[in-house]
Formats: sequence, C-alpha cells, structure tokens
Amino acid sequence: MGNRELAIFDDDLDGARRTQAVQGNALERIAQATVGLSQVAPRLSELAAGRQEESERQAARAKDVSLLARQMTSTLGQTVGVLRTASTEIADLTQAIRRIADQTSLIAINTGVAAARAGVEGRVFTVLAQEIRALSQNTAAAARDVEGKISKLQESAERTARVVGLEGTGSRKSTQDGPGLQWLLERMVEAEESASRQAGEARDLTTLGLRLRELSEQMIQAVGTFRLDAHRRAEALLDDLRHDPDLCSGDAARQERVLRAAVAGCPYVELAYATDMEGIQVTENIAREAFSATYGDSGAGKDWSERPWFVGARRTRDVFSSDIYRSAATDEFCLTVSATFGYQGRTPMGVVAMDVSFSQLLG
Repeated sequence: MGNRELAIFDDDLDGARRTQAVQGNALERIAQATVGLSQVAPRLSELAAGRQEESERQAARAKDVSLLARQMTSTLGQTVGVLRTASTEIADLTQAIRRIADQTSLIAINTGVAAARAGVEGRVFTVLAQEIRALSQNTAAAARDVEGKISKLQESAERTARVVGLEGTGSRKSTQDGPGLQWLLERMVEAEESASRQAGEARDLTTLGLRLRELSEQMIQAVGTFRLDAHRRAEALLDDLRHDPDLCSGDAARQERVLRAAVAGCPYVELAYATDMEGIQVTENIAREAFSATYGDSGAGKDWSERPWFVGARRTRDVFSSDIYRSAATDEFCLTVSATFGYQGRTPMGVVAMDVSFSQLLG
C-alpha cells in the first residue's frame, strides 16, 4: 500500500514538473512575442508621426494654394465684370456715334443739294457740305474700327470668364479653354480635405502605436513577474562571476578585467559594474560595444544605494533579479541581476550587477 502511494506521488510530481515546463515555454513564447510587439510599436509611431507631419504640411500647402486660387478667381471675376460693363458702355457710345455720323452725312447731302440749287451763292455751302460729308465718313469708319476692337475685347473677356469658371457668361464653354480656375479651386479644396483626413488618420496611428507600446510594456512586466529560464541563465552567469577571485580581490583593475571578460562572452549583457556595500560604484562601466549609459561613460563614484537592484542584493545571499524595465540607452527591455560578493566571514565586500537585454536573453 505504501509503495502504491509512493508511485502515485512520484507520478504527480513528474506531472507537475512537466506542467511547469510547458507553462515556462508558453510564458517565454509570450515574452518573445511581446518583445517583438514592443519593437514594432515604436516604429509604427515613428512612421505615423512622419506621415502626420507630411500630411499636415500638404494640407497647409493645399490650403494656401486654394486661398490663392480663390483670390485669383475673385480678382479675375471682378476684372471680367468691369470689362463687360466697360465694353457694353463703349459699344453703346459707338452706336450713338454711328447714328450721329449717319445723320451728319444725311445733313451734308441735303446741304449739297440746297447749295446746287442756290447757284453761285451756294458755292460756300457746297464746300461746307463736302467737308461735313468727309467728316461723317471718317467718323463712321472710326466707329466701325472701335466696334471691331470692342468685339475682340468682349470675346477675350468672355473667354477669360469661361476659364475662371464664372456662371452666366452667356456662351457655352469651349473644350479648348481647359478646365478653368473654378475647377482647379474645387480640386484644391478636395486635396486640402484629403490631406486633412490623412493627417487625422496618421494621428490615430500615432496614438495606436503609443497604446501598443504601453500594452507591450504592461504585458512584458506581467510575464517578467514569473521566473523564466531566461532569468535563471542570467542569474547563473552572475552567480559564477561573483565567486571569481579577481572580482573578490578588491583591486579595481582586476575587477574591471573580469567584468570585461564576462561582458565580451555574453551577447545579452549590456553593462557590468561593482559597488561597495554603501552603494558607491568602485569600477568603471564595463559595457559592450556601441552601448552608452545616460549618465556618461564612467560610473565610478556614483551612488546607487537607493536603487532596487542594490537594495535587493543586500537583502539576500542569492542572486537578485529586478523587474523588467526599458533601457534609457537602448529603449529595449532590460533587467538587472545583482548579488553580493567577496565574503570575509559573514560580511560581503560589495555588490556586482549586470544590466541584461531581455530580448537577447530570450534568444
């Protein structure tokens, strides 16, 4: 009976371990997907912001052009109206001049007939009648010339009116006149509205990108509360490192040498450093290539006594893993593993810490 109970217990234990392994793998896959999402979201926001900026510039340009087109249309419309009025008035005056010229010519003819009947006494009137007749003919010719020019002016004004797109021109639009300023104005208004819509859509995309970034951070922080194989790999690396004789020597040059070797040997380690038990950094920042800390290349002398990774390391003799956070230098998800080192009896010498890229750690 006892052996049977032991077998059942062993089966349950194996099942629990398999379940934990499956859950761990699932959590790591979720973490990998979330990291991928966190990398896509900023790019989406960046592209959307660029599109928004360009759309707003396009909308502003379209608005300026449409405003200019409205001004041109208004000015040309006023000019065409003045030309129409002036040409009509001139045409009326020309008609009056022609009527006067015709009447003058008729008077000249009658004067010539009367002078011929008067004989010698009418010679003066004959010469006067000839002069009047010549004057009336010249006046009529000038009136005809003015009518021809007025006709061309009216035709030009009507063509301009058709190009501008004014209503009530009194004639059908010619296909040779082109679409006209009114058509152009309508297209520019459409372009302005389209650009404004695009800018609004881009703003929505920017907001969506920011929201995705927030959600990815919340998801990765939630997943990060579980201790995954990735955490254990980083913790195992630091656990080996903190027992290295060079690190425990108390000599900064030897400590930096071993930290440099650890950083060079692990692609997921971004930065390594050591402090004393008061939280004052005693080594330089040992960083992988192309990494730059926000507080400068050297961290020696910095006080980290209030940081969670330092406080956590002091509270345990094991390796402490911080919550996941975004690196200020790379904008990638990171965590810090830390531990005390260099024990002399029960008193440690200091705290060694490594900033680890979570995405690189996940592989």
